[in-house]
Amino acid sequence: MRLLLPLKYYDEAGRIKPANSFLWCLFFLCRPFWVFIASLTFRQNSGALLALFYPDNYYFYLSLGIAFPALLVVLMISFRAKLWNTRARLIFRAITPLVMLSLIMDIVFHVSMASKQHWEFSWLVALTLLLDSIYLYWVKKNLHLRLMTRDWAKEEPQDAKV
Repeated sequence: MRLLLPLKYYDEAGRIKPANSFLWCLFFLCRPFWVFIASLTFRQNSGALLALFYPDNYYFYLSLGIAFPALLVVLMISFRAKLWNTRARLIFRAITPLVMLSLIMDIVFHVSMASKQHWEFSWLVALTLLLDSIYLYWVKKNLHLRLMTRDWAKEEPQDAKV
């Protein structure tokens, strides 16, 4: 077996681990779920925190839909050890397209928000668009992510029984 990456990027099973920058990308994409979870912790007025980040409920539900593909990727990464031993391991090939779909939908959403605000400058929209663009470029060009998804999707060689 030839190592394609430094040894620190492999787990105990010899599979490539996800990069920390990829995990930060997923954390960023799942921000509507983090706001939702944080709002549930306020028992008196859970809607106040949601209203702070999402003044219109429509934007909140749309953001949840945009983040859903990234949440599926988080679940795939979380249950990767169980999926490796099944035929379902081929879904790992969908990791990159799902993340790119979520990023593109987030870019379109924030551009439409800027359009509805008549292109008035907003730090939130600007930073989100900047991070979405950087992560989109990174996901498209990252060798570590390509090697990881290829490694996770391939079939494990069966041990020869004597």
